[in-house]
Amino acid sequence: MQDKLRAIELELDRCKLTLEISEDVGRFGSWHWDVRAEVVKWSDYVFDMHERRHSLGDPPLDNMLHYYHPDARPMVQSAVDQALEKGEDFEFRTRIITEYGNELPVLVRGTCQIGGDGQVLGIFGCFVDLSEPKDRKCE
Repeated sequence: MQDKLRAIELELDRCKLTLEISEDVGRFGSWHWDVRAEVVKWSDYVFDMHERRHSLGDPPLDNMLHYYHPDARPMVQSAVDQALEKGEDFEFRTRIITEYGNELPVLVRGTCQIGGDGQVLGIFGCFVDLSEPKDRKCE
């Protein structure tokens, strides 16, 4: 039993590393919003895109909209409202404002997790960095 548990842990570690490498190479990051717990979790690459220090932890839910360019906020809010009310997935291109005030063009996707009662339990999504290589910081 102990060997089986260790094998599962090793496979989980391998999958996590594969995802981290894929995010870095593909210039995308994933996120999850647990609607009932009102908690947002970011992958490492989403932290990097937003130039947020990992030591600060995931941002509070009420700060999420402020990461979007002011011109995009009504559209983002509408997409999120539709997702919560109707379980509709969304996809849009916009700009985020990083912790250092830099603008980054991104593609945002969200897919609703629906519970047995038909209510939205959460939203899984990703950010795709659309910046040009010449515009990226050397890392």
